[in-house]
Amino acid sequence: MRYVLITGAGDGVGKATADLLKNEKLLLVDREERNVREIAKKNNADYLVCDISNIDDLNKLKDYINEKFPKLNTIINCAGVWSKGEISQLEQPHFANINRLEKLKDLLDTNTFGTIGVITTLTPILFKNGKGQIINVNSQSGVETEEFCPVYNASKHGSYYYRKAIQRDLTKHNVKITDVCPGLIKTNFYIRNNDELPNEIMKLGLTAEDVAKTIKYVFDMPHEITIPSIEVRHIKNY
Repeated sequence: MRYVLITGAGDGVGKATADLLKNEKLLLVDREERNVREIAKKNNADYLVCDISNIDDLNKLKDYINEKFPKLNTIINCAGVWSKGEISQLEQPHFANINRLEKLKDLLDTNTFGTIGVITTLTPILFKNGKGQIINVNSQSGVETEEFCPVYNASKHGSYYYRKAIQRDLTKHNVKITDVCPGLIKTNFYIRNNDELPNEIMKLGLTAEDVAKTIKYVFDMPHEITIPSIEVRHIKNY
């Protein structure tokens, strides 16, 4: 049995991953309590309310793990925030609303700093335990440049290149790391940012379960096999 932390576990890919790994020992983290509490109950897991963009919350997470989940050996970073809008569109009311500076800061704080913060805070525990794995749910936006979502692009490129920069160092300490980079996913990701996408676009998306199965594929690899990054998208979404 492995001891697995899943961030963003209250919905979408995080929830689907928790359901798929329910036979492991799970610690589920989300910044909203209601959903993650129910998912934890369903999967006989521990949970903690934690905003990974908040330094105090990250320190509380570390303290909680050291005290109650000290055998942690796997981190799955699923938490994320979405936005889109080209610079030339920002005077349009819809794009002005979803690109308010406080929303963009939250996006960068969650997608980039949050991922880096979780890894920086908790990797010493993996080192101490002698073995570990980190899986980040990144995005096609982390490996391509898409002008319709420049800030989201920047956030995912940031965490993607952070992973590339640390992966060799981690392997020296018996910890491997993978970016799972999905295309469009049919979840509440867009609705949460008041930016619901048209049905004709959403029908070309992966399900959260599709992405969770990709995560489990990486999770199940023998420890001596590492996959630096893996891309996945719907066959019609090219």
